[in-house]
Amino acid sequence: MRVSFATDAGSNNVPNEDAVAATSQVVVVVDGVSAPKNLPTGCIHGTSWYARSLASQIVASVSRASKVDLQLALDEALRGVAASHVDTCDLSCDGTPSATVAVLCENAERIDYLVLSDAVIAIEDSSSVGVIADKRVEQLLGSLIDATKAVPVGSPEHEERLIKLVSEQRKLRNVQGGYWLAGAIPEAAEHAIVGSVAAENIHCAAVMTDGAASLVDLYQAMSWKDALKEFASEHPYKWIERVREIEIADSDAVRWPRYKTSDDATLALCTFSR
Repeated sequence: MRVSFATDAGSNNVPNEDAVAATSQVVVVVDGVSAPKNLPTGCIHGTSWYARSLASQIVASVSRASKVDLQLALDEALRGVAASHVDTCDLSCDGTPSATVAVLCENAERIDYLVLSDAVIAIEDSSSVGVIADKRVEQLLGSLIDATKAVPVGSPEHEERLIKLVSEQRKLRNVQGGYWLAGAIPEAAEHAIVGSVAAENIHCAAVMTDGAASLVDLYQAMSWKDALKEFASEHPYKWIERVREIEIADSDAVRWPRYKTSDDATLALCTFSR
């Protein structure tokens, strides 16, 4: 598996809260969950630190395993990151740093995948593209999500609705009947979407945060098949550049309602030779 990747912050004023780590066997993309400034997180390190730490821990867990189990690797990584800051931070805070996760791993004659929350993996074989995505948070909070996106980005009303949305998300985060994110509770790994596909006919795959997936999911600029076909031979930043062009053309987020003008975007392109 050959991996190339790119990541780009959505704003010059806020650190990139995405992270990516890879070897020739595994690629991990992590999207740290942003927290409004006036809601507590209980952590002195911040979301960017959490995303980077988790990505590197997952790669380490997969790399040292004699038999790859992506849920187990995520569980071990969650425990490892939690242990690294439990003495300095309040991990019981409902705003403790958390993240969405996507993992792709080449494993003998199959390719394993894991998705937790709204990261996305698209896998192209000889005839179609399979997309793995986790939409549970949208199913639970769709009305609040729509209400937040319905008002102008940057307006006081948008900020008020965003705080309300995040507050409700925190109540439903990593609890039975809610939705699951990578965070301080290792049990979240059990709720990840996992599976495998036969490696024989796989041509390429894309592992990405929702900021990159918006090219297809939100802006509908092209199909998944066309996106992989167009960008598989390009540097991944070309994909992100296309996203940014669309966002600039809709800088007030009216045509495509969203939380912010530009989101952090991270994309890893994987190609396979047989």
